[in-house]
Order: sequence, then structure tokens, then C-alpha cells
Amino acid sequence: MNPENPNRLHYPALDGLRGLAILLVVVYHNFGFINVFFFGWLGVDLFFVLSGFLITDILLKTLHQKDYLKKFYMRRVLRIFPLYYLCLILFLLIIPQLNIAFDIKYYTDNQVWLWTYLQNWLYIFKNPDQTNTLNHLWSLAVEEQFYLLWPLVILVIRKPKHLLLFISLLLVAVLGLRLWIWTNQVADLAYFNLYTFTRIDGICIGCMVALLLRINKGFLSRYTSLIVLFFAALNFAFFFINRRYNFSFPYLALAGYTTFAMMFGLLINEAVTGKTKLINFVFNISLLKFFGKISYGFYIFHWPVYILLGPYLFSRVSKFASGSSLQFTVSVIATLAAVGISWLSYQYYEKRFLKLKDKLV
Repeated sequence: MNPENPNRLHYPALDGLRGLAILLVVVYHNFGFINVFFFGWLGVDLFFVLSGFLITDILLKTLHQKDYLKKFYMRRVLRIFPLYYLCLILFLLIIPQLNIAFDIKYYTDNQVWLWTYLQNWLYIFKNPDQTNTLNHLWSLAVEEQFYLLWPLVILVIRKPKHLLLFISLLLVAVLGLRLWIWTNQVADLAYFNLYTFTRIDGICIGCMVALLLRINKGFLSRYTSLIVLFFAALNFAFFFINRRYNFSFPYLALAGYTTFAMMFGLLINEAVTGKTKLINFVFNISLLKFFGKISYGFYIFHWPVYILLGPYLFSRVSKFASGSSLQFTVSVIATLAAVGISWLSYQYYEKRFLKLKDKLV
């Protein structure tokens, strides 16, 4: 890897980091009954930081190109929209017409929110009590809302130092808003977990890493290992306190997401610069990179596939298994099915749009 290449738009080690992110999400959702995977929700925050870094890196490197905004939005549309809207067509339009025991009414009744990437707001104001089949798509909504405006901010401000100041102030505002929500005793934790203006901190930190690499490449590399270990120890200590007191001590909601994101930002910096051999070795492992390649489809399909196949699998597998072994077997089969679907999606559907993206943009 040559991190000095200003035109580099792909960092191989980040595929492995993306693979780690999707595996964390999947084990949390599909294997949540195993207590050791309680921290899997961190995968979403890792995705946020990765996304903020990669998008900002691309925007900075293409800022002086002709049709900068048009090219960015075209790239984004061709990468995100085809699979996302295919998912909505399948689960909101086609499957409800089939004779399948699949509770999707909440989403079909409120589908305009999903078609317009506003579903995270829907889940706050009208919580789906009886179903959660498509709830995981909230994070895609947060990202798309942020990236609708961030390219314009970069176009207007331009200078990395000024952009760093802007994004730092935005991060402070996010933390301030979380504090305000808590001090005003807003009981619904969805305001911490799903609200756009309280969940863009990870994206902001990813943006900051990309900007700092432009301003001072060595800044984040000093004492990285110690900082990562400190944040990890701090976060997990307070996370256990949160679990013990059922969020009555709101470290995670107020600052935990942000400090975890900072830790991920440092990992991304090391993966990009290639200065830490262990990190680059781990995130260049072929299996992690494989999951990184199919991560978008795997994220979209893993949970709906689990919900869709679950009743059938439980009825079949229960003939020779029970209890935790039944749950584990069903989860493994459903997850492998989602892996297969995601691989097929990447090879025969997503790649067509990726090639079109490269050709047009």
C-alpha cells in the first residue's frame, strides 16, 4: 500500500475492517441469545466511522474535478440505491402479495418513510412494537441524510483546516444535544439511538480522520495503541455499568457511542497508513475481506432472511434439536442463507452498477 498516493480511492485493509463491522452486526442480531455477543451493536458505529472517512476522502480528492457534485451523487446513487430499492420492492410490494406468514404490515402502511430514507424518524415517532423486520435500515437513512449536505459543505468551505473546525463544532453540538435530551428527561432511548442529530457522531469522526490525514499525517499515529486500549477499557467498563443499572447511568447514550467511534477512527488511521503491521495483517485476512465485499448486501438481507426463514426452520429443526441447540442451528442456517444471497447479489446484481459507476463517473 502506498498511503502517499493522493489519488488512491481504495484502501484494501478497509475491506477487512468493513468485514469485521458486518460480522459484529450479524452476530448481534442473529446470535443475540449468546451473551458473549452483547457488544455486536458496535458494528453499526464502525460502519458510520468507515463511511465518514471514505466519503470525505473521496470528496477531498475529487473536489477540483469538473461536475464534482454530480459525480459524487451519481456514485452514491449507483452504489446504494439499486440494492436498497430492490429490498423495498421485495419486502414491501412482492412478498405481501404472497401467501407467506410474514408480518410486514407496519412497513407497508408507513412505506413512504422508507422510500424517502426517513425511516429512522418513523421509528422514533411511531415505534414498531410488533415487528422489526426492516428496522435495521435506520442506519442507512442517517447516512443518506448526512451525505445529502456534506458534499455541499466541503464545496463551500474547501480548506481542510476550516472543514475540521466545522466538523469538530458539529460533533460538540451532537454531544450537547444528547446532554440536553437527557437533562430534559426524555425517556425514549430512540432519541439517543436513532435520531439523526444524535447519531452522526461516528460519521463526523470518520470525516475528521480523513481531514487530519490531509492536515497532519502523523498526528493520529502517536501513541495509537495506548489510546485505543484506554478507550476500549473506558468504554467496556462504563458499558457494564449501563447494563447493571439499565441505562439509569447514561454513559453510552451520552458519550459512549462517541468514544467507541474515536477508537474506530484510530484503527482506520492505522489501516490506511499501513504503519501497524498487526492491524494490516488482520484486516487483510481473506475471509474478513470477503465479508467486507458483500457487507452491503449482507447488512440489508441478514435480518429479513432470518425473520422470513425462522418459522419454517424452527418447525423443521425442532424435530431433532431443542433449546439452545435449536436456536443456534436455526441461526446458523439462516445466516448461511443470507451469506449466499448476499454473494449472489454482489456478483450478479451490485457489480453491474459498480461497473456502470466506474464507466460513467
